[in-house]
Amino acid sequence: MLPSELLRVNVWRGNVRPKYSSFSSSELQAAEEVIKTYVANIGKKRGWIRERVLELEDAYGFKLVRGLALLVERRCIFASDAPINPVEARHAVFAEAAKAGLPVTDEARARILASAAQQLNVSPLQLEEALYADLDVEAMLKSAVALKPSDLLKMYNLSLTQTLLFQATELSFSGAGNWQRIFRAIKYYGLMYSVTGQYGVFTVKVDGAASLFKLSKRYGTCIAKVLPEILRVPSWRLEAKILRNNRLLNLSLDSDRHGWLFPQAVADESFDSKVEMDFAVKFKSMASAWTLKREPEPLQAGASVIIPDFVFSLGAARVYMEIVGFWTREYLKRKLEKLSEVKDKILIVAADQALACDKIAELKTTNPNVHLIWFKGSIPMHEVLRVLKPYAEETVKEQVAELRLKVEKPILSLEELAAQHNVAVEAVRQAAAAVDSHVLVGEALVAKELLEEAQRALQKLSENAPLPVALKLLEAYHFPDPVAVLIYCGYQIKWRGLMPKDAVVTRKS
Repeated sequence: MLPSELLRVNVWRGNVRPKYSSFSSSELQAAEEVIKTYVANIGKKRGWIRERVLELEDAYGFKLVRGLALLVERRCIFASDAPINPVEARHAVFAEAAKAGLPVTDEARARILASAAQQLNVSPLQLEEALYADLDVEAMLKSAVALKPSDLLKMYNLSLTQTLLFQATELSFSGAGNWQRIFRAIKYYGLMYSVTGQYGVFTVKVDGAASLFKLSKRYGTCIAKVLPEILRVPSWRLEAKILRNNRLLNLSLDSDRHGWLFPQAVADESFDSKVEMDFAVKFKSMASAWTLKREPEPLQAGASVIIPDFVFSLGAARVYMEIVGFWTREYLKRKLEKLSEVKDKILIVAADQALACDKIAELKTTNPNVHLIWFKGSIPMHEVLRVLKPYAEETVKEQVAELRLKVEKPILSLEELAAQHNVAVEAVRQAAAAVDSHVLVGEALVAKELLEEAQRALQKLSENAPLPVALKLLEAYHFPDPVAVLIYCGYQIKWRGLMPKDAVVTRKS
């Protein structure tokens, strides 16, 4: 964020937007010069460096240069090199001056400094250097980050937007992810919000304070602090009301048109507890048809929202999971109220046995879509799979009934077909029997004509041919699982050890 006096905006027909950097050659050069001014002057005083920055203002404009310099300076480390505490130094000098009287000559001043320096066991020169070393302009530059000019300009664009949002009276935004961090920031800064949405698209409106015109800037500052979390998602849209010069103006931004102006910050998949992390790692290591995603879209719970810890996806089926671990009485009360309000969604609630709370058990009666799983230490995977199983079977059954496979290549894996038709792999496996032109061999559908060619090629094999020889004959066809093709074509493999070179292929009787 920048001071309000450095804000640059365009206003037209009731709309407002910051004057963003478009990464022109002039702006890139200005950013490079500002970065150099700091990086090349480590060991110099802050005041001296700022004077060098001021020399750039005539060429590039003072608002741009000062804004860029402020962003660079925030990433620098300044410290005092004074051998003694400046406060102690001033106290000693002023005490000596009180005894000797106000110095009116250089000699009198030197005597006072010498006497004070002797008391502090330093030289008069060291004392004079320390006297005001705690002032901002006297601090020495210890380190500076060598930013890329384009990265600095993107940071500048973000800061301009945040500064404009200081004057926001309300903010509306929609996005596709990072909801946990967004709502955590909204609640942390004490913002009031409402959520509307359907079909997985949610819009969050952050409302202004009750005495709006009195508290708008303080409230707007909190709104501005949420902005970086909104920009973490790849697709977003933002609209705000800006109170500027007693006019209410509209600010509208979206990722398609304006996302390239800002720093690219990817939402990371962080976990709130070791229980969550262990469960995610174990589940993803299993060969499950379900896809696990961390922190899905919000679910409406009455007038509020709840963001489950996970969602299991299988085609169009969704099963959400909330883990109730560490808690306080108030937290548990609010959590249970929200969970009971989630309607028309299948929800697994994994609760720590240490809670031993009757109210959690009551969730099953207040909300029939809730499946309660107790755990101690770690979440029992078999219990989760048991809950998911009937939904998987129902989903696969529905998909198989509607599925009409289009196999346009000689070889197509089940995974590729599942992705093409947006269904589960198991649905493709069951529907494969209805395909006249292809046969399911291993985990792929293979054209019958190609299998016939392979079968003719395998007729060249002698009795008890080495397995590598048989596999060599099939190389030209690029089968994903040539061993499965061998077995389909009526051959069996006799192993004479652990190594494939020792195995032989014979035709079944």
